[in-house]
Amino acid sequence: MGIDCSDLGRALIIRRDGSRRLLSLLETIELCKESMETGKAFHEILKKSEPELKVIRFVPDGDQE
Repeated sequence: MGIDCSDLGRALIIRRDGSRRLLSLLETIELCKESMETGKAFHEILKKSEPELKVIRFVPDGDQE
């Protein structure tokens, strides 16, 4: 039994300066799958494109956090 990436919802990225970015459901699923395939943590993969990453929150698809 593993994680179903489509059940995570959308990733809300909160940067060190307080700014936020809500990833699409597709972007979140792709990052989750890459994480599972490579064995790297989700945040490690995300830090490549978001070096100022502070917090990741997962919100249900449809929420506009």
